[in-house]
Amino acid sequence: MSAPNEELIFWVWKFLNDKRYVRTAHMLERESQCFFDMRYFEEMVINGNWDEAEKYFSSFSKIDANRHSNEIFMLIRKCKFIEALDRKNSAKAVGIFNKDIKAFNNRNEDFYKEMVELLRVHDIWKHRSLSKHEKFENLKKSSVLQLRHTIVKNPLFIDKLKFPSNSSQRLQCLFNQRLESECCFDMGKFEEKMLSGNWDEAEKYISDFTQTGFNIYSNNIFLLIRKCKFLEALDRKDHVTAIEILVNDLMMFKQINGDFFEQMVQLWKLDDIWKHKSISEYGDFESLRKITVLQLKNIIEANPLLVGMLKSPSIASHSSLQDGESREISETVRKATYQKDVEDLKWKSLLLSTYVLGYNILGLTYTNEGDAVLSLAKYSHQLWQWPGQVNTMDQPWVSLLDGALRMNNEYDGINQEAVPACFAFNRTESYLYSASEGKVYVFDMNTLKKADSIMNLPSAEAICIAINPQDDNTVAIGMNDSSIIIYNHRSKRVKAKLQGHTGKVTGLAFSETLNMLVSCCIGQKILAWNVNGWKKTKKETLCLQRKSHIHIQFHQDQQHFLLVHADRLAIYEASKLECVKMWPKRVSASISSATFSCDGQIVYASFRSGDIAIFDGLTLDQLSNISSIEYVAKFRPFGYTLVIAAHPNKPYHFAVGLSNGDIYVIEAEGFDPPEAPSDPPKD
Repeated sequence: MSAPNEELIFWVWKFLNDKRYVRTAHMLERESQCFFDMRYFEEMVINGNWDEAEKYFSSFSKIDANRHSNEIFMLIRKCKFIEALDRKNSAKAVGIFNKDIKAFNNRNEDFYKEMVELLRVHDIWKHRSLSKHEKFENLKKSSVLQLRHTIVKNPLFIDKLKFPSNSSQRLQCLFNQRLESECCFDMGKFEEKMLSGNWDEAEKYISDFTQTGFNIYSNNIFLLIRKCKFLEALDRKDHVTAIEILVNDLMMFKQINGDFFEQMVQLWKLDDIWKHKSISEYGDFESLRKITVLQLKNIIEANPLLVGMLKSPSIASHSSLQDGESREISETVRKATYQKDVEDLKWKSLLLSTYVLGYNILGLTYTNEGDAVLSLAKYSHQLWQWPGQVNTMDQPWVSLLDGALRMNNEYDGINQEAVPACFAFNRTESYLYSASEGKVYVFDMNTLKKADSIMNLPSAEAICIAINPQDDNTVAIGMNDSSIIIYNHRSKRVKAKLQGHTGKVTGLAFSETLNMLVSCCIGQKILAWNVNGWKKTKKETLCLQRKSHIHIQFHQDQQHFLLVHADRLAIYEASKLECVKMWPKRVSASISSATFSCDGQIVYASFRSGDIAIFDGLTLDQLSNISSIEYVAKFRPFGYTLVIAAHPNKPYHFAVGLSNGDIYVIEAEGFDPPEAPSDPPKD
């Protein structure tokens, strides 16, 4: 089905749900097969509507479509059969066996034999396959989770568990609007419903603008609303209502965030929930409710689906330099705003919890949306996700990328300093390419699992990596034998091998507007390559006393790049490979990493002393310094800064990774960035 037709069906579905034509909406789901309503399916299973559940699922897949579908039909019929046995209704159980279970005699012989055994035993809950459940309600809940897990893994449902891609805000306004003003999301109205405890009304109101499954922001909005509803019931000691909320409203989030769900289960078991470490800092429900409202406000304002629909949006979602156009900023205007503010700023930090302690943080980056931080240590990739934009107030959820552990087993004995690590997202952030321990791995960011590895490279080791912004499948890989491999991931072929460096290639960066790849090596050469044919166009040689890794990053104007060396911090004009600004380094500590802020007006640089220096993004004048004492938590083992990354939306926000495995998110206290100056008048 074409994308326009899918989008039209989605909006018809949304209209039907808005009007509460629920049965008709589910009929449309079955007929169009565009969207599988997981919650509706799970409700049928929980309520024991086995025939309806199977009928709904069979609209999307047949029993022999694949092994996942076969398992789902088997689970539904197993529950239906065991329910009859549990109720001692032998006649009904035999009827179900003959009609539904016998179909698996040739499909799954072990399952069939197990059902035959259950038909013959007096107490089915003493059977080895059911004893751990003890009763049917427990089996049913376990089956719901197993069904969800199996459906998510089923390739037939890859594009059917969330709504058709990228909805149109214009159409959304048309469907939401009763009057023209109703096109806007009224934050005040929403906050009022939350503060007065009208959870269902708050959820109903936000549902007119977004739904669970739209994106991670929308998921977190509904999660927080339902969390408040659940905790209010616990605070009132109403455990009956709380368990209903846990099963009906929060269970759907178990697959999305298992740690959160387990935390809610633990809270339900406590007599005094306010002693639990996850909420003890709030003290009481009213304080938690107020903080949650502030968190929801941040998430809603950051949600791309709601951008432009807020009545009085308090933050801008993108900087003035993120629209793809180069924009010169007046020196006078900038000095009056940014430089003055930077000198007076106070900074706050958050130490991120981690699975891996004591290992160098070798890579660090934010997602493009600014709602997560990804790190690479010697043995692992870790992902921290926030309910909204990354900040120092909220504790994030941490995940370990599956298949990321022990990636260096094939390279035991390699000097870690000699084989650095680097990673890069493709443009849509659906895949992560990671050069670590000499090889390049590809991770699926939807599942957080290793999806592929680039194995047919030469015997040399990969050192760094960059993705062509014009073609997500074209990957540039810097090698330790001084070559650059241009690899096409889709065709699994090497398109070109670039020669010209005199040492291992340690830095790569693309300029989309210049159609250029810039590379640098430990031999202190900078080369420029035309991406159309991969011909070398320019070269420049540095004259530095010691050899060290060199890294580069393009400015948002795509005309200049930042060059970072242990003893040099400089800005180059890319088209000429000419240095236009250089910081006169006067400190003994080596520069470990540096990056432009999201708007390019600041450069953050980290040093092996642990200090962080803040520079003017155009002149490289030093504006301020943050000592390690200001951001490092007390009683932590010593570690110096190795990598630094800037938030993609907040100019006064960055993260650093240390040699002891610690990662800190650092941001300015109480600072709202000034509006970017308008374009200069044209002649």
